[in-house]
Amino acid sequence: MSWPLPRCFGTCLGASEDPLLSVYYLRWVAHALVTPGVRLLDASIFAPYAGTLALGEYIPLYALLALPATVATGNPVVGHNVVLVAAYTLAALGAAALAARLTGAREAALVAGVVFAYSPRLLHQAHNLQALSAFWFPWVFLALERFLARPTWVAAATAAGVGLGLALSSMIAFLFAGVAVAVFLVAAVGRGGRRLGRTHLLRLGGVAVPAVALLAAYLLPYRALAREWRLGRTLADNERYSAALADYLGVPPEHLLHRLAGVGRVVDLDHEALYPGLAVLALAAVGVVALARGRDGLRATLGPYVATAGGAAVLALGPTLLTPWGAWPLPYRLLWGLVPGFDAVRTPRRFAAFVALGLALLAAAGAARLVASLSPARRRLAVAALIGIALLEAVGAPFPGAVRRLDAAALPEVYRWLAEQPPSTVALELPMGDDWDKVAGAAFHLRPTVNGWASYLPPHYEALVAAMAAFPDTRTLALIRGLKPDVVLVDQRWLDRTHEAALAASGALRLERVVGGHLVYRIEGPAPPGLEVLEATAQLALPPEGSAAEACVTLRNPGPDFVPLYPLRRLRLEVEGERGDRLGGGLGWLPLDLPPGASHVACVSLSRRASPARIALAIEGAGRLHRLALSPGGPPARPVPAP
Repeated sequence: MSWPLPRCFGTCLGASEDPLLSVYYLRWVAHALVTPGVRLLDASIFAPYAGTLALGEYIPLYALLALPATVATGNPVVGHNVVLVAAYTLAALGAAALAARLTGAREAALVAGVVFAYSPRLLHQAHNLQALSAFWFPWVFLALERFLARPTWVAAATAAGVGLGLALSSMIAFLFAGVAVAVFLVAAVGRGGRRLGRTHLLRLGGVAVPAVALLAAYLLPYRALAREWRLGRTLADNERYSAALADYLGVPPEHLLHRLAGVGRVVDLDHEALYPGLAVLALAAVGVVALARGRDGLRATLGPYVATAGGAAVLALGPTLLTPWGAWPLPYRLLWGLVPGFDAVRTPRRFAAFVALGLALLAAAGAARLVASLSPARRRLAVAALIGIALLEAVGAPFPGAVRRLDAAALPEVYRWLAEQPPSTVALELPMGDDWDKVAGAAFHLRPTVNGWASYLPPHYEALVAAMAAFPDTRTLALIRGLKPDVVLVDQRWLDRTHEAALAASGALRLERVVGGHLVYRIEGPAPPGLEVLEATAQLALPPEGSAAEACVTLRNPGPDFVPLYPLRRLRLEVEGERGDRLGGGLGWLPLDLPPGASHVACVSLSRRASPARIALAIEGAGRLHRLALSPGGPPARPVPAP
């Protein structure tokens, strides 16, 4: 199923940009764990910002699994593919173990393992380790079933450990599993024959305390960064990454039967491949009939999983269903608006993994029903035949995770040169934009780089990328001097002769060497003007009666040069009255930079219509703090560095 991955285990990845970021995460976490003095969360991307590892799911558990292979080979692609193979293997084993427990048919349970692990949906996700965290789902339910049947301390600890493992693999998958487990428990305890009593709750509560403490420690940097940098997802983001009804006919581009016989509808990586195949649908239909007739107690054992799969199918459609009769709001909106954590999620379609698991369990029940009357030998042959048919309908050729993407020997020569520089060397690569290839390179040189790519971007990064398209104009040179990278690496294919001559004439950067296809520059000349040159004035805005008054501060650049303000500078205003009482306050951001003669205005609403006597202003960022105090209508003042 994974061919030709064994032939290119150290260079092949999935076709999207996602595995390049995963490779970086695996390499950086391994580097931080084995290198004294390196702080885990202070990833090398997006310099000079700190804590940038928390801008994405950095899959710490996978990093531990990949660590031996990554350290032994020095190649994080090998570590990535160790995790990839383990994910598919554990998905098959987990689904088979769960099906065996629910149906009591060990041979037929193998059908569930193959149908779930090698479904078109999971094969289509070979490019995304976070999405492949779905392999945990059958293990979550298996641990839950054992705990419900016998609420021992060991069973409770196992359930908590599995949940924590899922969270450390993908917080999105953990949130989705929490919803699925809630639906399952409602169905299982209500009419599914399971019991959830006082003993269950006490023992689960006992093991939950350390698990929740570890989870909180893991999530704290995410939440702190989300608050500080105003990170989150909108309903529009979720609509873009929702499943469509047509996706239930979707197959990956590599789907063999589609190429041979036109089976299914090919979808790209922005859509879900949810078509399970006729054989799986037929087996699941037999399982539904057996469940409906209540044979072998299947209604009680499998009914909750059918309910969970049905609920997941609706949630996978996201917040809105587009129909010929208009847009219909769907239940996912409630999760996004009410359940903590869902405001940081944008991929409702990953709920479809529970649909795949439900179909796999029904297929196992159907297979068990079909072979029940056969002798043991014939039963094994029949199950093998059913597995072969299911695999034939699912197989992709080549394996979607076996695209030659990242060969260390083929990386730009400048990365090998950069890896030989001191560990503190900060690099800026030009051009900027679509920087996943530069993030992949950072997995090998591990030097701090202004460039980056992740689920979220730090403040003003997109503005910086847009500005750098005009390099080497006056503004971009001022921004670069403000960033103070040790080296600026410019791709020669991007910098034409005219711009190269203009850069040489500017005197801002000195060409040090040419390495492969890159020009290596060093910063020349004085530092650009800083916050100390800005002039600040205060004004009082009195709107019509009934509206809140505002105190405003204007920061103006009176000089002839650009004032760079990257990374983020935060502006805090505190307004006091005549008696020293607080009238208002607020926090804002300064822009990317201030051109000559440009101004930035920040206002705060006052608690009452009173004349402020003093406005205290603090500007924090880039490791420095500036302060000043103003009076409305008073003379201009300049920010002063705090001691």
